[in-house]
Amino acid sequence: MTSRQALAATCLLTVVGGFLRFATLDAQSYWLDELVTVSLLDQSFGDLLDGIRETEATPYLYYVLAWPWAKAFGLGEVGLRSLSALVGTAAIPVAYGAGAAFCSRRVGVVAAALVAAHPFLVWYAQEARAYGLLVLLGACTALFLGRALRLPRRLDLAGWALASALAVATHYFAVFLVAAEAVWLLLRYRPRREAVISLLVPAIVLAAHVPLLNVQRGNGETVGDTSLLSRVAGVPKALVVGYSFPAEIAGSVLAAALVVLGLVLLVTRAPPAELRGAVVAGSLALATLFVPLVLAVAGTDYLTARNVVVAVVPGAVAVAAGFATSRLGLVAGGVLCALLLVIALGVSLDDRYGRTDWRGVAERLGAPEGERAIVVTPYLSRSLWRPYLPGLEEPGPSATVDEIAVVGLATEGGFSSGAVHPPDAAPRAAPAGFELVESDREPTFTLVRYRAARPTAVPVDVLAGLRLVDRQPGVLLQGPAS
Repeated sequence: MTSRQALAATCLLTVVGGFLRFATLDAQSYWLDELVTVSLLDQSFGDLLDGIRETEATPYLYYVLAWPWAKAFGLGEVGLRSLSALVGTAAIPVAYGAGAAFCSRRVGVVAAALVAAHPFLVWYAQEARAYGLLVLLGACTALFLGRALRLPRRLDLAGWALASALAVATHYFAVFLVAAEAVWLLLRYRPRREAVISLLVPAIVLAAHVPLLNVQRGNGETVGDTSLLSRVAGVPKALVVGYSFPAEIAGSVLAAALVVLGLVLLVTRAPPAELRGAVVAGSLALATLFVPLVLAVAGTDYLTARNVVVAVVPGAVAVAAGFATSRLGLVAGGVLCALLLVIALGVSLDDRYGRTDWRGVAERLGAPEGERAIVVTPYLSRSLWRPYLPGLEEPGPSATVDEIAVVGLATEGGFSSGAVHPPDAAPRAAPAGFELVESDREPTFTLVRYRAARPTAVPVDVLAGLRLVDRQPGVLLQGPAS
């Protein structure tokens, strides 16, 4: 493949991948973690930094970039998520560069195609969190590593050091990728003294983050709410086809078979030089997965698919090297790309596989005519409701209202196994003075309304007892001015 052909193909893939990421930015509501991002960015810069220490489990870099971005483009879904979509799109040509550096231009184009259509990368390119930036910077470290190993140059070594430092400043799990790359530099880059000097840059950045990491240690422990075994089983599946999607079992099996075929072709048909490069890229992906698994088994458990998303690009390079070996491989790679594209579109356009639909609930509730109590599961604080329902208040021991709205949301979104379903429980008996006026089950939430002829006092524990699922609800008040 000539350089001109590779450039044209990569440009086309970048346009397609960008369209896939930008076209449906507002198709889904913000979910819980994104609402936390919005609440942080809707503060002064100093309060933002304090909030990161108190609530987040990642370093500062994404938020430092997102804060002025939000000032320029707003805190709406399109405005804020567009930063992630932009860096997610930029990862496509970088993936080409990494594939070309490790193996060949042909491999680079196939890797770019896989990254462009990848549902997991599209998901996080449409999320107002740090993961899209992590993918881009991790891809940059792989690109500069591949270039430095192929032809040792100080410029590429400096690029690797800078990209690695920025990746570590974006997410702590970047350390596993950077450490694996550092091993390869020490083994193969000469003069070794220059490699050692370059390693000091991300090492210093990591050391500077240790105090912040110690403060944030407890903020990421919610991943332990699910069993380690289920997460270990779910991580490789998510890294290949993303979270849940229509026809999930069939699609996952087909994708797994195609990936295995690509790896078989890599081992049996790849030229020695490309095989060596693919082995390096593949080892980076494996190290990024294996080390966190060992730590989780040892008791330091932060293993979840989104934390190891940085493994996707080097893994794609390794698989692409197998697909690029023959016509059979190219056909298999084309089928996999088509499958990934269908999955990504299906998830973006089907609410049953999307994020928790806080926006849909708010729109359905509408403006209250009088005083309204909202009983919602899962619990969401009034501060996080602000983008969709501003002006909410916490109740006292009782609330005087003439409407009660009980909401149960499908909470798992893309993290579930199969399509999500909202609660299907029968409405509870109406409190004294109220009558049931609505009970509706939508694809993403269930809404039950009770109304009274006049404002009526209801104890908060009675309101909480109207919940649709057996978990602690949020109870909030909304007035007409809201």
